[in-house]
Amino acid sequence: AFGIDEETPAAKTHIGQNHWRAQLQTVKGTLATCTIATFGTAGNVDAAATTATLLMEFKPKLVIMIGIAAGMREKTALGDVVISDRVVAYEGAALLAGGHTELRPEMYRPAFSVQQDVSNYLASTRSVTERLTQAWEKQGLQYPETSKAGDVAKGVMPKAATIASGEKLLRDPEKFRRQQELHGKVEVAEMEAVGIFAACTQHGTPSLVIRGISDFGDDKKDNSFHDLASRAAAIVAADMVAFGMGS
Repeated sequence: AFGIDEETPAAKTHIGQNHWRAQLQTVKGTLATCTIATFGTAGNVDAAATTATLLMEFKPKLVIMIGIAAGMREKTALGDVVISDRVVAYEGAALLAGGHTELRPEMYRPAFSVQQDVSNYLASTRSVTERLTQAWEKQGLQYPETSKAGDVAKGVMPKAATIASGEKLLRDPEKFRRQQELHGKVEVAEMEAVGIFAACTQHGTPSLVIRGISDFGDDKKDNSFHDLASRAAAIVAADMVAFGMGS
């Protein structure tokens, strides 16, 4: 999606963090320089630590995390791409006497200017759909018509969503639905977004999360949509950098 193939060697930071550089032509006619790196492991702690290191090393204007996530059935479809409008850290709680639990979630939202850019981007349905469709065709991606795991996305257009983020891999749909007790709009769950937002907030750097839906957080979870969902999220991220960001 960013013009980096599998044979492109990685550069190293001073602590050994692999990264790659790419340049994208923007709608303004300028070049956007992108530094791409990977966490290597799952979880918000490692995500925060890696992000903080990269922030100090490269001092970016914007951080975008891309990858896969679980989506709620009937709210999302396999292969959907979601862009964070809110991240809910669902792990925070107080364990009270008598076996009671008092939930204490933290919530993060993208910076106002990023929210504006996302809104404008998602409002440009025709042009975004045309560009993303061309990018999918260029990479040879195609949605299967059906999947035994559940509904499959019918189009490439992304949508905004509230994301629940924590350290637990959700494979119980009932526990997944309980995340809506924290915020009624939760429909996606994953394990790194809080780390990204926490690190970026401390450094005063805007951040955004773009996820492809690879499963529904239940016992039908498998790896069959990992590749498609992750690549779809990367395509959306590259398109947003080139056409959707105002600065």
